[in-house]
Amino acid sequence: MNIHTLTTTLILLAGLSACYEEDDNDKVLFDHATPGKGYYPVSANTFTNLNNPTNTTWRYTGGSELALELVYWTEDQVKEINMYASVGTGTREKIYTGQYAAIAAFSRMKSADTLVLRYTVPTVAAETTVKLEMEIINENTLTLTRTRNVTAIP
Repeated sequence: MNIHTLTTTLILLAGLSACYEEDDNDKVLFDHATPGKGYYPVSANTFTNLNNPTNTTWRYTGGSELALELVYWTEDQVKEINMYASVGTGTREKIYTGQYAAIAAFSRMKSADTLVLRYTVPTVAAETTVKLEMEIINENTLTLTRTRNVTAIP
């Protein structure tokens, strides 16, 4: 084999390997594994209030209804999903819990499980921060918590 043929073959192989794309979901799941324990849940979405998707400031009056879509997936089995709220400097309160078997909803369009969590903004003093936390717990006890702050306005 002459040097021209060898060089051309190497360049062709390098070019073809550059076209190979890793499956991002596999990479994300592998990056979120604990040896001997399993995989963490993964959620890549930024929350949107499905009831008012144009409000990007997350400032709402008391009584406003929020519908937050949680998009998530995991290699291991999900046990449950919890939602917590902390109003101002108040204590963290569990406001929702759902066993995965009862709430599982796979979206073919998003290639992930989805869950819409609803919350009514309390009527509190102006500029009070409400911290919402969505917690995904796997059967292997590994967890992921997603957070969204909402500011209550008059």
